[in-house]
Amino acid sequence: MFRYTPRTRPRGFTLIELLVVIAIIGVLIALLLPAVQSAREAARRSQCVNNLKQIGLAIHNYQSAIGAFPPGYVSNWKRDTSDEGTAEDDLGQGWAWGSMILPQLEQTAVYNAINFNLTMTFQDNVTAQSIRFNSFLCPSDFPKQLVPVRDETNTQTVYTVASGNYVGMYGIGEVGEAPGRGTGMFFRNSRLSFADMTDGSSQTIMAGERSFNLSYVTWTGRAIGGWLHKTSSFEGGNDQYAVDPEESFTMILGPIGTEHGPRTPNHQMAHVEDYASRHPGGVNFVFGDGSVKFIKNTITPAVYQGLATRGGGEILSADSY
Repeated sequence: MFRYTPRTRPRGFTLIELLVVIAIIGVLIALLLPAVQSAREAARRSQCVNNLKQIGLAIHNYQSAIGAFPPGYVSNWKRDTSDEGTAEDDLGQGWAWGSMILPQLEQTAVYNAINFNLTMTFQDNVTAQSIRFNSFLCPSDFPKQLVPVRDETNTQTVYTVASGNYVGMYGIGEVGEAPGRGTGMFFRNSRLSFADMTDGSSQTIMAGERSFNLSYVTWTGRAIGGWLHKTSSFEGGNDQYAVDPEESFTMILGPIGTEHGPRTPNHQMAHVEDYASRHPGGVNFVFGDGSVKFIKNTITPAVYQGLATRGGGEILSADSY
């Protein structure tokens, strides 16, 4: 006799089972994302290191061709009793070390387009000064292509320049007090060589990073009448930083400040001219021997200042930074 057997429906997930699966997936994603972000940051930091190595090599090649390292920036200035003048004495063209090494970075066409006899504000130089290069940009940061140079009161833009992330080492102290007497490798009209690095090229910083959340950087030069303000004053940076503006040569040069600290990389009281990055824990610097080192935020201030000078006579251990 035929017996009817009813078909059973396949059993689906219950609500509790579905919630458990979703929770497990969420935990796995939460565990995976930091690893992915860490891997991406490692790749970006590696590219930043490579950029600085290329800049260091370009500076060395410039020195080989010219017989001296490029000047921090060039300027005609009014000589006074202190011989080197102050910030107010700047008259000049203002083109910076980054513009001088363009041929060594395979940017000869842009270099040839610059009229170095004219300041950056002249129309003849607008096109060249508006070009941004990956070699001057840290991939962990995200400045826009053109950044404004503001007036002292931060009420209007004097003009705009191409953005960057790397500034030359001026040394210790305020650039504005003695722009032509830096204790580092770059200052106004500097003309230094390897012989001037009496501390040793492996213990003398040439250039380092500054990120957009602190203030602006450009490869172009110093603008007469321009000032550098923290980015949060009009674009949303980080309010932990000090608000004091500096003249626009701090868009191309960075000193090691001794106030509010003294200040180390990514310092909580960083001024607009300091060194900062978006890399966790520190900042990349290129040294006089062409090597790139990651200086941690926790570096001892005395060691940090010793690395900033070219001839301070400091005795520094390799394991101190």
